[in-house]
Amino acid sequence: MILLMAGCSSSGSATGNQQAADTQQQQPTASASASPSVSQQGEGSATRIVTDARGEQITIPANPQRIVDIAGATEELLVLGFQPIASGNTDMADPSLFTPIVQAKLDSKTLNTGWYNTETNPEIIMEAAPDLILAGPPQAPIYDKLSQIAPTVLVPYNFSSFRERFAFVADVLDKKDEMYAWLKEYDARAAQLHDEINKAIPDETFAIIEATAKEVRIYSTTGVADIIYSDLKLPKAPGIPDPDKWGGKVTSIEGLSTLNPDHIILMSESEENVLKDSKIWSGLKAVKDSQVYQLSTRQNYNEAFTALGKQALLEQLANDILK
Repeated sequence: MILLMAGCSSSGSATGNQQAADTQQQQPTASASASPSVSQQGEGSATRIVTDARGEQITIPANPQRIVDIAGATEELLVLGFQPIASGNTDMADPSLFTPIVQAKLDSKTLNTGWYNTETNPEIIMEAAPDLILAGPPQAPIYDKLSQIAPTVLVPYNFSSFRERFAFVADVLDKKDEMYAWLKEYDARAAQLHDEINKAIPDETFAIIEATAKEVRIYSTTGVADIIYSDLKLPKAPGIPDPDKWGGKVTSIEGLSTLNPDHIILMSESEENVLKDSKIWSGLKAVKDSQVYQLSTRQNYNEAFTALGKQALLEQLANDILK
C-alpha cells in the first residue's frame, strides 16, 4: 500500500508494501521493493513525488493529461479514467495496429509506439509531447533518454504480471480506490461464474494447451491459465507439469500422454499443427467428449494479460464451458 503524506517536503518519501486486500478472490500483491513510494507537496499541489523500484525520486504531474504508456498498462489506464496519447498495446499479429479492444477505446489520434515488450524508439515518444511516461522493463536501457523527454516512471512488471502491474500504476496515479473497485467487481463476477460452472460440471478438470507446427505447450500459470485456475478457480488436471518461468512447459505430442483432462482450452493459429492426425490427441477424454474450447494464440496474447481483455475472456470462456 502506498503511503501519501500531505505537506511533506519535496525530498521526503514514505515507503510501503502493497498489502493484500481480500475480495472474493485475490487482490494484487507486490513486494516492498517493487511498490512505488509517493509523497505530495501539499494539498492542491500540481506535482507529486514518486520513488520507484530503483529508489529514484521522480516528480510527476498530480493530474497528468498526456500519458505515454509503453509499459503495457493502457487497458488499466482506461479503467482508471486516463486516455493515453500514445500506447504500446499493439496487436500480437500486427504491431502496426492496436489490439481490437484497445483500438475501440482509444482516441483515433492515439500514437502507436510499437509493441511495449520491445525497446521503443524515443523519437516516437518525443513526437507525442507527453507530460508523463510509463515505461516497462524492456525500456530500462533507454530510461535516461525517455526521462529527458518527460518524467518517466519505470514499471517493474512485464506483461504476465497483471495484478502487480495494475497495483503499481494505480499507486503512481493515486487511483487505488478505482483499482480496488474494478477488481472487486471482476472477482465477484469470476466467483459467480465459478459457481455456475461447478454446479453444471462439478469437479471436472481442465488443461490449457497451445499447439504450434512443431511443439505443444502446457500452461499452468499466466494468461488464459491464470483466468481458468486463479480467477475461475477451476480444477487443474492431474499430470500438468510444473511451469518454466514463462508460465508453461514445452513438450512433444507424446507429453500429452500423461494428461487426460475433462476439458481443454486449446490455443492455436492453425489446424496445421502437431495435434493433427495424432492418436494421442484424439484419444484424450476431452477430445472424445467434444469438450475442447478453441482460442487463437493471437487472442490469448492480446487479451489474457490486461484488464479489459481478461474481462472479455472471462465471459467468453465461461460461456463456452457452459454451452
